[in-house]
Amino acid sequence: MQLAKGSKVDLTEARYTVAITSPAATVVDVAAVLLGADGRVRTDNDFVFFNNPKADGLALISDTEITVDLNSVPADVHRVLITGSTEAQGATFRDVPGLSVTISGPRQQLTFLPSGLSVETVLQVVAFYRRGAGWRLDAIGQGYGEGLAKFATEHGIDVDEPGTGDAAELSVPAAPAPAVSSAPGPVHSPPAPSPAAAPAAVPISFEKVRISLTKDSPNKTARIDLRKSQGDPSWVLTVGLEWDGRGAKYDRHGNVKRYGEGDLDVYFFCRNEETNKYVVISGENKHRGSLETWPHMHHYGDSKGPGKGNKPAAEQVRVLPQENGDLLVNVYQSVDNGAGAIDTFGKPRVAIRYGRAGRDGLPGPDADEILVYVGNGQDSYWATIAHIDVQDGVLTVNGETRYSHPGSEHMPVLDTAGNWVREPSDGPVGRSKKAHRGIGLTKYTGRCPDQKYTQYQV
Repeated sequence: MQLAKGSKVDLTEARYTVAITSPAATVVDVAAVLLGADGRVRTDNDFVFFNNPKADGLALISDTEITVDLNSVPADVHRVLITGSTEAQGATFRDVPGLSVTISGPRQQLTFLPSGLSVETVLQVVAFYRRGAGWRLDAIGQGYGEGLAKFATEHGIDVDEPGTGDAAELSVPAAPAPAVSSAPGPVHSPPAPSPAAAPAAVPISFEKVRISLTKDSPNKTARIDLRKSQGDPSWVLTVGLEWDGRGAKYDRHGNVKRYGEGDLDVYFFCRNEETNKYVVISGENKHRGSLETWPHMHHYGDSKGPGKGNKPAAEQVRVLPQENGDLLVNVYQSVDNGAGAIDTFGKPRVAIRYGRAGRDGLPGPDADEILVYVGNGQDSYWATIAHIDVQDGVLTVNGETRYSHPGSEHMPVLDTAGNWVREPSDGPVGRSKKAHRGIGLTKYTGRCPDQKYTQYQV
């Protein structure tokens, strides 16, 4: 049965699945709110979205589907409002042609085709509402152009407005906070304060992150709240380098028309805050790391350069996001790569992604994403493009590009205090892989230099 906008129909089932689909590439994120007689939520937990995935009678089963169990909806909830949003994708509903909504029960199948949408980023899709002893469905299809945070506020949901100019955070109860990962490994955390001195719990940010950091970005820092997964083991964190190759061609919008050539070597320098030991993870044999042991990272293997399958080059690691140290993403342009600055390799960028795994085991298309681009031109062999740390369940990326001394083969590292060291005297040194049986560094483990060696710092 197809519903017209504004129509209402009696519901004959107790359980339904609502799915929002479109042939367009833009995904519409489904969400829902449980509303009382006053049209407002009872608590923030009545807002089900992204990864606050469950409430009484509601459960997200994907980014575009949600189930409604009417028998489990509390008696003081009068209305269950289903919404869709394109805000996280930076799109409007004008970019989602052919939008279709299906409301499916075991024996009752309903379809709704919202129309007349343009600049809206939030859509009130349908509402389940009580009528006597039963339930009815209202095919609303009403666009809302003032954003998800405004929509939440108008329905009684607390929205935290950070003072840094970031997008608003939708607050949901954060205690007790679930563990980010169950894998073994050291976790650094300060001694627990006395109850009287314990600070207020920081609300979890469920904001979907899409950030690009460049040399022109006023703030070179970006964050992803890893707690949003709420312990779901299907969420995956990857960190890697991508580049389009020397000779890559771009159109006037910056999209790649043709990939170039050339390889870069990527080394992930990890500092253990507990022991001050370091280990370097790379795509080379015997140095790819393991998710089972510190630093709980695994390298997917060396890229041989872009162009294969008309795709950029990519080298990345999967990381179990634990609070056990710092991570540097160091890029090396050795003699094997050819002469010239690193940022001539076609927009080299670090990509940090966090989200539910897709079929390939990597974060899916709706994952959080931070891209960090090489900042400026330098005739240096090494560039540190990102410094990544996790504290209190929040991943922070420092995206300022830092270069080694021109002509120096010494890999930049971190000292015992976590400061960047430009040219350590006893750290790894880059060299030709071709001349050393595929091994590009002189060493892969050791102890971080002491903080007192300030002559090596910048």
